[in-house]
Amino acid sequence: MNIEEYSKIAPQYYSNKIPTLLENYLKNTKWNSLLDCGCGDGSLISALKNHGFLDDRKIYGIDLSSNRIELIKKIDNKINANIDNAEEMNTIQNSSIDFFVSEQVIEHVDQKKMLKNIYRVVEKDGIVYLSTIFKKWYAWYFYRNNGKWVIDPTHLREYTKDSELLDLIIKNIFYIIENKKNILVFPVLDFFVKRLNVKNRNFFGNSLFSSLRKIKILIPGYYNWEIIFKKIN
Repeated sequence: MNIEEYSKIAPQYYSNKIPTLLENYLKNTKWNSLLDCGCGDGSLISALKNHGFLDDRKIYGIDLSSNRIELIKKIDNKINANIDNAEEMNTIQNSSIDFFVSEQVIEHVDQKKMLKNIYRVVEKDGIVYLSTIFKKWYAWYFYRNNGKWVIDPTHLREYTKDSELLDLIIKNIFYIIENKKNILVFPVLDFFVKRLNVKNRNFFGNSLFSSLRKIKILIPGYYNWEIIFKKIN
């Protein structure tokens, strides 16, 4: 699927929410630069700004979509936002990032290349926060890909064993600090937004829309998997 078309049918909504695990490390770790890799429409960066995490720090955002990068620039003109990919990160210098964040991206790309370049751009003792999809054998969602039920047909993989990712992280000379899984919940409204192909972003800022998105359902067998690790040399 064309990346610009995907950005239109899979918009992000500005909820002002930071994942609890991520927020704990943002508050309790010393850092001066942060990269949001695969930043999308800037939902996380917007929340970071509203919570004061962008103050007097260097913030970078990269995404493949030019539409999404333009949205990032509107959040704050001090953000270094560039069209780039999560596998190469060509616009990011070596050892320039203290805190690396990537939400729901690694399952879309070559994980070995991404981890190799995370190691390249993160400085020694820098913190990495990754989140991705984990699924049990009985997991079900209504999309199909290669004869399997998947939560997103654009995923290259959906992890079913910890070792599928954790072993690669360790191999790339990182120390795993913490990892946890929470049952995945989706706003019911998002299903209809995607099915109806709603593209008018003004609609997403409606207070009624925000209220209705609080109605959520569990996705059988699917988990949000969060991993915190550190570059050790």
